Amino acid sequence: MGYRKVPTIYVLHFEDPEYDGLEIRMKGLRLGRVRKLLQVSNGELGDSELDEMFELIEEGLVSWNLEDEDGTPVPTTREGLDDQEMSFVMDIVATWLDGMTGTSVDLGKGSGSGGTSPVPLPTMETL
Repeated sequence: MGYRKVPTIYVLHFEDPEYDGLEIRMKGLRLGRVRKLLQVSNGELGDSELDEMFELIEEGLVSWNLEDEDGTPVPTTREGLDDQEMSFVMDIVATWLDGMTGTSVDLGKGSGSGGTSPVPLPTMETL
């Protein structure tokens, strides 16, 4: 009898108070998919790169409590992702990658001359 690895689930925690109350659960990706996400998120984001990134996010997105302006739940689908602001999606990607790799990922945002602020790592749970 062999060992079956159950995918890790990351519960994303955002430091920005704007995201208070937001709960996102993301599935850990296999190493090759993490590499692809890192390449795409750190490079120029043309149409094909955006498509790849959104495909990877959709693959990993387990659940969220996101609602639109009218209070309607946003589906965890490509269409739901497409309706979001790019900065919000990139914050999700950065936090998710931080959890999977254990390192902060710079997604093109500038950094001050001071030290980095400690960001709490996402918690993990099994499916």
